[in-house]
Amino acid sequence: MECPAEIVVPVRAESVKVARDWVGAVLGEWGQDAYLAKVVVSELVTNVLRHTRSATTTVRVVQADKGTVVEVFDSSNVLPMAGHAALLSEDGRGLAMLDVLVKEWGTQPLGGGGKAVWALLPESTS
Repeated sequence: MECPAEIVVPVRAESVKVARDWVGAVLGEWGQDAYLAKVVVSELVTNVLRHTRSATTTVRVVQADKGTVVEVFDSSNVLPMAGHAALLSEDGRGLAMLDVLVKEWGTQPLGGGGKAVWALLPESTS
């Protein structure tokens, strides 16, 4: 089982790519396919950018008993909720997308404030 890996990035638009590339490199080192993890990280870091006032976000990848977990931490106490996007809306579908792509996902309030949003990835087919 691999050790957890994490990166802290500033909450800026360019950090979405930084986090996505980082998770790809980590899972590549672990011998796992990273495509889905990169999609998940992109969505979750974008949500931090768009919906919180966090200065930084932490992305962590953990090998758990059930599989690979991607976690994104921010300083907001507001828990995300999947909504219903209008037909022509350009946003509002990310969490619904997670429902389809991952085994499970959820949120966890943190004791000192803030939250973690996590996703359990399906088994790699590579």
